[in-house]
Amino acid sequence: MIARNQGGDGRVRAVHRTNERGRDKAAYIGLFVFLALVATQVARLGASGLLVQLGQFEIDRWEAKSRSPDKEELKRSAQFFADSLSYVSDNPWALEAAGALDLAKMRGSRVPREALAATKSAYARIRQALIQRPTSPFLWANLALTKLYLNEIDGELRAALRHADELGPWEPTVQQTVLFVGLAVWRDLDPELRHTLVRTIERGASRNPQKMFEVVKSHRRFDLICAIRKYEVIAGSDCKNAAAASSGNALKQGQRP
Repeated sequence: MIARNQGGDGRVRAVHRTNERGRDKAAYIGLFVFLALVATQVARLGASGLLVQLGQFEIDRWEAKSRSPDKEELKRSAQFFADSLSYVSDNPWALEAAGALDLAKMRGSRVPREALAATKSAYARIRQALIQRPTSPFLWANLALTKLYLNEIDGELRAALRHADELGPWEPTVQQTVLFVGLAVWRDLDPELRHTLVRTIERGASRNPQKMFEVVKSHRRFDLICAIRKYEVIAGSDCKNAAAASSGNALKQGQRP
C-alpha cells in the first residue's frame, strides 16, 4: 500500500515537473519573440531616423548656399523621407521634414495645380506629425503657413498661430513665420492675436531684428515697428519715409474740397 502511494506520488511529481518545464519553455519562447519584436522595432526606428538625417543633410546643403533646390535635389531629399516613412509610417520627424519639403516644392512650382497639390500634402503631413508632437512650435507655425497658402483663413489658422507663439516664443524661425502669416491675415485677427504679433516683433529684436524687419517691410506695416527703439538703426530711414508719406496723404485729404 505504501509502495503504491509512493509510486503514485512519483508519477504526480513527474507530471508536475513536465508541466513546469512546458510552462518555462513557453515563457522562454514568448520572451524571445518579444525581444525579437523589440529589436526589430528599434532597428526600424534607427533606420527611419537615419534616413531623415540624410534627407535633412541634402536640404541643409542647398540652404547653406541660399538658393532654391533643383528638381533632382528635391527628388533626392523626398526619396529619403519616403524611405524613412516606409520603415515607420508615423515618424513625426520624417512627416515634418516631408511637409517642409512639400512647401519648398510649392514655392518652386510654376504650375498652379502642382503647387496646390504640394500644399495640401504639406498640410496633411504636418497635421499627422502634430498627433505625435503636439508641443512642437515649428509644426504649429508651418500649419498656419499651409493654411495661409491654401487661403483657409479660419479658426484652425488662428489657433495654430497661438500655439506656435505660446510654445516657441523665442525661436527665430517660429517668430518670423508667425509674423509673416499674422500680418497677411491681420484683418481677420482679434485684438488679442494682434497684440501677440506686436509682442513677437518686440521679442524678435533680441535675436534677429533684420529678418523681422524684412517681414514687416514686405507687408508695409511700419506702424508696428517704428515705435520700437531696438529697430531704430535698421528701420530709421524707412520709418521716416513712411511718416512723410503718411503726412503727405493726410495733407492732401485735408485740402480736398
